[in-house]
Amino acid sequence: MRKRKTELVLLFFILPLLAGCWDERLLKNTRTVYLSGFDLVEEGDYQITSILRDMNISESSRGEISISNKLVTGNGRSIKEASVTIDRSVAGNYDPAKGRVLILGIDVAKGDIYNVLDALYRDPRVDLNAKIAVTDNSANEIITHLSENEVEKGEYLYELIHSSEINSKIQDITLRSIRTYLFDEGKDFMLPYLSKDESDDEVKINGAALFHNNSFTGQFLSPAESTFLLLFMGKQSKKALLTERLDEEANVSVSYNVKNVSRELKLKKEGKVHADIMLQLDVEIVDYPPNHLYKQEVIDSLESQLSMILSEKADTLFKKLAENQSDVLGLGRELVAFHPSIWKEIKGENYYEHILVHPKVKVNIRNGKIMF
Repeated sequence: MRKRKTELVLLFFILPLLAGCWDERLLKNTRTVYLSGFDLVEEGDYQITSILRDMNISESSRGEISISNKLVTGNGRSIKEASVTIDRSVAGNYDPAKGRVLILGIDVAKGDIYNVLDALYRDPRVDLNAKIAVTDNSANEIITHLSENEVEKGEYLYELIHSSEINSKIQDITLRSIRTYLFDEGKDFMLPYLSKDESDDEVKINGAALFHNNSFTGQFLSPAESTFLLLFMGKQSKKALLTERLDEEANVSVSYNVKNVSRELKLKKEGKVHADIMLQLDVEIVDYPPNHLYKQEVIDSLESQLSMILSEKADTLFKKLAENQSDVLGLGRELVAFHPSIWKEIKGENYYEHILVHPKVKVNIRNGKIMF
């Protein structure tokens, strides 16, 4: 009997806790954000540009749902104040929970981007899986263009970035994963670099923006360079398709898909730190007009040509990274983990200037069949 009374008492206290949700936010009372951009404007103020999405239920059309989008902007001395400015200018609550893409204007990107991201991390409603990109002008310009020309606003840009990640054109970075780079002194990162193509009036990804110490260096890699760097990082995705020109006069090129990557890295200090990197690529030929890949001597010759071409391109690529002090490969992190005594000697804001990279690429053709 006593046990039954105890259970009833516990049930009496638990039931009120199940009556509702303390932090519920009704969809009908919110203005959902699907795309946001951040810029620096006059006097150092921040500007937020967002596309809000509304779902309208028609009473006269038997409950049919129509979707409308609205472009809004707000300025403030901080990101939070700019958000509050927007909140005061729209009906309902400004809710960033569904934002799938965050665009950083070039002036914001060239500063410490954590000044923008800090406010987002402090908001528990923000989607940490949102993609981050940099634009060559203002985020406002890109978002305004999308609001006027793209039906599915945020979804279009998200799928554009996601597709480039799948094809190993850009590094897979989200609001969640970028935190590991922002607070790591031995590794940098790159973000999708957006621009509006004047010829067809479309927003495109022109490559990857290089970062150093949380700031955009002002330089970016082409899609092919970005793919090549991802291979050195061992970060290739489902596809990594590249094309090389073998003979300028005869106009002969070869396209190949990288199937497997292996990397060997050796670090030593002789005056400067020397990083010897051997990258081995197992590739599948997908387009080679001269054909004759059933002959072993032709395969051997093609392997040798590709190895030489890619080794030269790798040398050019790492010189570009050195010029921008952008340690996307994470050589500083390697020193921290495996050579702490060397790291202690060179660590600092521009530690990368003490490192010389000597890359070499070896190509192995694993499948010479032409694919149609």
